[in-house]
Amino acid sequence: MDNTNSIELVVDGMSCGGCVASVDKALRNVSGVKDVKVDLKSGKAAVTGEGLRRDTLVRVVQDAGYDVRG
Repeated sequence: MDNTNSIELVVDGMSCGGCVASVDKALRNVSGVKDVKVDLKSGKAAVTGEGLRRDTLVRVVQDAGYDVRG
């Protein structure tokens, strides 16, 4: 059974390419994540993978030093 899902997060506090890289790296380290796209201009991170949980993704972004809205 395919358990693939996508979750979009609105990330506050990103101001440069280094911030994008930090958020990207944190999200890619989550078990089940297949793809991550972080956009500085929109402040959004789109995560695709298997069995993803929004609360887990929010926690790792917060642990990396950024806030998540919504």
